[in-house]
Amino acid sequence: MKKIFILLGASGNLGSYAAKYFLEDDSFDRYYFISRKKVDYSRGALILVDDLTNEQNVENGFSNIVKGDDNFYCFLNTIGGYWGGKEIADTSLSDWQKIIDINLTSSFLIAKYFIQLCKTGLGGSLCMISALSGVYPEINKGAYSISKNGINYLTKLLALENHDKNISVNAIAPYIIDSQENREWVKDKTMLIPKENICKLAQEIFNDPGIKSGNIFELRFSNK
Repeated sequence: MKKIFILLGASGNLGSYAAKYFLEDDSFDRYYFISRKKVDYSRGALILVDDLTNEQNVENGFSNIVKGDDNFYCFLNTIGGYWGGKEIADTSLSDWQKIIDINLTSSFLIAKYFIQLCKTGLGGSLCMISALSGVYPEINKGAYSISKNGINYLTKLLALENHDKNISVNAIAPYIIDSQENREWVKDKTMLIPKENICKLAQEIFNDPGIKSGNIFELRFSNK
């Protein structure tokens, strides 16, 4: 069996950290990095994809991944957007549709073509990044929270649909991801979730995909 690692969002804040983290994992035989921007890592193939709400773009991106009967695919989806600051009654339709598309529509398309890819090999493990506010509603984050809640439901549904195909699907729901931008406004640093914690959990999921499927793993606080 060959383990194939695929990272979506390789040029982003979490994605760039995840790329370096998983390149140190010698259990993978090949690496693919999907990104809107050019990135240069020590190993792996770069796949440039722009608008992930466009189905043709997603399909074309997946066509660059070499298939194999003995391949087991591990996919970490780190892309997503945030929008907040208004209650539902004050949210415009365009803002609503934008965040739903960025977070949920893209996740649907990625999942669709990842499942198809897994069926050409020995199966796979999909790990999506949700958010704690997708589990517990927060005021002024309506569209964002609902888009992340949709990812949680999608995760559970995909797990049910593919439980007999050696395909597992899980999501990680952190509170506030540790970044330089977030450190500027978050006073209580224990609210910040280190990117390393997220990557470690994803790594555990990939190492034991058969047991863990359909779960939303909540990351509430760090120890810092």
